[in-house]
Amino acid sequence: MLLNKLRMRNFKRFRDQEITFQDGITGIIGNNGTGKSSIVSAILFALYGLQGTGLDGNYIVSSFAGPQDVCEVRLDFLVGGNEYAVVRRFKRRPSSTLHEAYLFLNQKLLASSVQKVGEEVHRIVGMGPGDFRNTIYAGQKELLTLLESRAGSRKDWFMQVLGIDYLKKDSMEELKQIIDAREGTLLEFTGRLQELDAASIRDRLEELRAELARAEDELKRISAGEQSAAEMLERARKERDRLLSVRDRYLHLAREREVLEAEIARLRTECQEGEAEIAQRQRLQDELRDLDLLAGRYESLKAELAQMAENRATVDRLRHEVETVEEQIREYTERFAKIEAELAVLKKDEDAVAGLSGDIAALQSLHNRISAMKALQPEYDSLREELARLDERFAQIEQRVLENRKEIERIEGKVQHLRALEAEVRDLDALRAREEIFLSAAEYARQREWCLQEACAASEEMNQLETEIAGVSRQLAGMGAIEEQIESAESKKEYLTSRISVCAERQETIREEIRRLAEHRAEIITAGPEGSCPMCHQSLGEHYEELVDDLAAASELKQKTLADLEHEYARAVAEREALIAGLQNLYQQRTAYQRLKEQHALYSSRYEQTAAVLQRRKTEAEKYSAAIRALGMDEYDPEAHNALKERIRDLTGKRAEADTLRGECSRLPALQKERQQLIADVEDYLARKEEAEAKIARLGFDPGVLQDLEAQAQALEASYRAYAQMQARLLQKPALEEEHAVVLAKIDGLCKKRESAMDELARLSFDPERFAALGEECNRAEAAFQRAFELRVRLEGLSRLSQALDAKRSLLESREAELLQIETDIADLGFDESAVAAAEGTIADCERNLATAREQKYAATARIGSLKTDIEGETERLSRAEDLA
Repeated sequence: MLLNKLRMRNFKRFRDQEITFQDGITGIIGNNGTGKSSIVSAILFALYGLQGTGLDGNYIVSSFAGPQDVCEVRLDFLVGGNEYAVVRRFKRRPSSTLHEAYLFLNQKLLASSVQKVGEEVHRIVGMGPGDFRNTIYAGQKELLTLLESRAGSRKDWFMQVLGIDYLKKDSMEELKQIIDAREGTLLEFTGRLQELDAASIRDRLEELRAELARAEDELKRISAGEQSAAEMLERARKERDRLLSVRDRYLHLAREREVLEAEIARLRTECQEGEAEIAQRQRLQDELRDLDLLAGRYESLKAELAQMAENRATVDRLRHEVETVEEQIREYTERFAKIEAELAVLKKDEDAVAGLSGDIAALQSLHNRISAMKALQPEYDSLREELARLDERFAQIEQRVLENRKEIERIEGKVQHLRALEAEVRDLDALRAREEIFLSAAEYARQREWCLQEACAASEEMNQLETEIAGVSRQLAGMGAIEEQIESAESKKEYLTSRISVCAERQETIREEIRRLAEHRAEIITAGPEGSCPMCHQSLGEHYEELVDDLAAASELKQKTLADLEHEYARAVAEREALIAGLQNLYQQRTAYQRLKEQHALYSSRYEQTAAVLQRRKTEAEKYSAAIRALGMDEYDPEAHNALKERIRDLTGKRAEADTLRGECSRLPALQKERQQLIADVEDYLARKEEAEAKIARLGFDPGVLQDLEAQAQALEASYRAYAQMQARLLQKPALEEEHAVVLAKIDGLCKKRESAMDELARLSFDPERFAALGEECNRAEAAFQRAFELRVRLEGLSRLSQALDAKRSLLESREAELLQIETDIADLGFDESAVAAAEGTIADCERNLATAREQKYAATARIGSLKTDIEGETERLSRAEDLA
């Protein structure tokens, strides 16, 4: 893998930086904190993202970046002759994180997501971020820590760098699995030995049965308590239900009492209001008698007021007509004076028009000559414009001819230079083909060097493994008979166990025989010489002493045999205990022996793998050497390759220059063709110019003569405008004379109308003060009439109010009697709200007691079930122990 270029934007300390890696070794020199390590971090970030750098995403984006700026890193590198470019963009937002990744192969998109780019980079580079950091790159802090660390820590670091730390890890895991398996086997054997202890199982069974009996007694006690708690809860609930029924009756009566009290209060208020209303209406009769006199005059006053209002309206209308007529007379008088002034001005205009007739005739003649010359002016202007366009076009053609000549001369010089460049770059393709061969040879040489290094490392590892295997083999040679020793000891242990069991059974048999002999001797001694034998039922007689002695001798002999058996039993137990201790030591030796065998197998496997790697790397190195020879080279020559690259770079620049010149030189035929066209355009211009000048000469139009005629006409234009204005005013004279007669007639008619209205006003003689006094008196009479009408209406409902008052008093007495009865019923109930609360508290206590009893019952039942299960398990264990015994 060869690095070509690194571009960093807003990455850590770099705002915008690009680094190009040249061939050979690149040194990065700078003070502490200037960003040297950040360059390596940028390479790791480009290849593997945040996982590769091991940094927090909050410290990736540069502190120089703005809120909207994005961190971007691009790395161009070469692997296997292919050009790769990986681009990553990163931005941390408050609510999300932007992380984009793109991978290009030979300028074509290969992958476009973080996951896919990571997978492709892992495939191309051949390692993940951890392996890359451990084998390709070591940070400065890691080296400092390495120098200051202990030997064991340095060993761990080198194992991690070499990628062989997994061997130690896997070995430890495998050993741990072996230890766990052995401990499991030990626990299994310990459990099986415990199952053989019948005496402890019987004791355990007795304890469990006693505990079961106690648990059953406790269950009976708890069941009785549960029954008692349930009965108390039922009694409390019945009492609570009775109290709730009484409370419902009490609440119902209380609501009825509240309704009746509200209705009684309402009825009392309505009765009081009815009595006050009746009294008030009785007082209104006196007021009605006082109003009848004034109210009787209301109709006559109303008619008189209406007649005077009609006369006032007529007077107002006549006065308005008089004012309107006077205003019209004033307006027509002003219009009449204005018309007479305008007629006097028109008389003066008639005299002036007669004096301007000669100037108007001269102006008309000038206008006719100007019109004739202006008819020729468009054609003249068109010809002059054509001449101007021809001159302008000729100037452009002349300029283009000069530019064309210079361009042709310049391009002809470039054509000569192009021919020289084409001769130089003729061998560029052959050189590039040669460079491909050099690139392949360089890659083969690099791969061969790597294979040789790997082979050397494998050879060193094989030597170390051979030493380790030899040491382990020497240790195994002294432990080959451990299995035979363990097998012999286990056989002897089984024999001793069997012997101990036989001795124990024999001891029990002899003890039973001794017990039976003692019982038989005691029965004979009890029977005496005169008694009968308990077995044959014959008289003892003279055989009594002999039989007693024989039984005593047999018992003594059994006691001696029992003592020998006990001694033998003790000796066998001691030998078995010593043998068990020796077996434990042998087991430990076997475990160590197995570990050594496993270690020997592990080293042998690693030795074989390393030997295979060594052979494979040597084969691959020879293959790469053959590949270099197949390319026509004995060895790869970097200096020749560099010289070739320089030559290709120089010729590539010249070819690019030749391509540029070739594009420019291709314009030469077009420029030559353009030159011929320009010559033809000049000839056409000269012919068209001569033709236009001839047409102007034949036309006979003179712009100077036209300007003189227009100046003379302009001098007479003021007289013409005055003449036209006066003629326009004279056209209004007939209309003004007619309007003068009409206005005079209207003034006479309006004067007559004004005199008639003044006569009518004098005839009506309206008195405003009398009209105002009559209106006030009519208003007082109307108010008295309305009040009297209201009083009569109110007095008509007096009897209805009396009847309603009597009905409400009767209803009030009935509701008061009902209220008295309800209060008596409430007192008879004797309800107390605290009794309900006390009943609720009693129920809650009973429910808690019942729940506690049931929980205890459930716990006792579960305990009994558990004890029964334990008893069944112990019974099965006892049965198995007895079967084994």
